[in-house]
Amino acid sequence: MKKLKALAIVAGTLFAGSAFAANLTCSVYVANGGFTSGNGTSSCSGVDFTNNNSARALFSIGNVSKSIKEIRWSGISCTGGIACNTRVRAFSSASASALILYKDGTWEKTNTATASYENEPGTPF
Repeated sequence: MKKLKALAIVAGTLFAGSAFAANLTCSVYVANGGFTSGNGTSSCSGVDFTNNNSARALFSIGNVSKSIKEIRWSGISCTGGIACNTRVRAFSSASASALILYKDGTWEKTNTATASYENEPGTPF
């Protein structure tokens, strides 16, 4: 019985820890008249009806519960900070993740978020 209680406590602790894990999301910003989907989630996309060859994407980390010492971004070029702006080329995507180093000596790796963009020159209808 004691082993079962100990196992339940350990499982509960692991579950609770993951419920508050840092989360990486993305948002795509397109030209007026365009459409976006999934902004604020880990998979976002946008399409507009311009000749733009790229759109702005924002990757940001939420649910951080400790003081951050450093953030190391992967997949995109970014220097520190909990948010990172980048460009997504037309008909492609950009994926990012981050390694968070906390001041207390612990670390955490975020999920991967992916932003994609398409342009369809001309009038949509």
